[in-house]
Amino acid sequence: MKTLLKIILILITFSMTKCEKKIENKMNPVVLTTAASMEDGDGKTFVDVMGVMIDCNDTFRVEMPYLDSFNKSGSFPDETDRTPKCFMRCVLEKVEVVSEDGQFDVNRTAEVFPQIRDVPQEEIIEMATPCAERSESCKCERSYQYMKCLLEKVIDKYDTT
Repeated sequence: MKTLLKIILILITFSMTKCEKKIENKMNPVVLTTAASMEDGDGKTFVDVMGVMIDCNDTFRVEMPYLDSFNKSGSFPDETDRTPKCFMRCVLEKVEVVSEDGQFDVNRTAEVFPQIRDVPQEEIIEMATPCAERSESCKCERSYQYMKCLLEKVIDKYDTT
């Protein structure tokens, strides 16, 4: 349930944002606080994805049905809506999956993604690597397409019956 809630919040935020510089510049600077990322006793990094999603939802409002749809299908119901895409960008930047210049870190994705879906890290790296090669110029669109690519691969492998 937590996972579904997280994904829904991410998707809702991206649905209403446009990929224009004036809107992108309104986004709060990306800062990972100690509350967002902590190390557990085993040396593994725990990222408060839910907290990050709530924070990003303050800027990029996304409704739960959007996130639920993304979690189930791998895409937003309305792919012309930029707000949920920018919500996704906000979350990915704050959890350090994507850099400010739009480069994706598949190893970081493998650290964070298991908190959303139960997929082994090695498989996430394998699936995310081809998804990281993006040509979109809009950072919001790039982030959305990266996660869409990855989630579609996960759904194809684990959710098909």
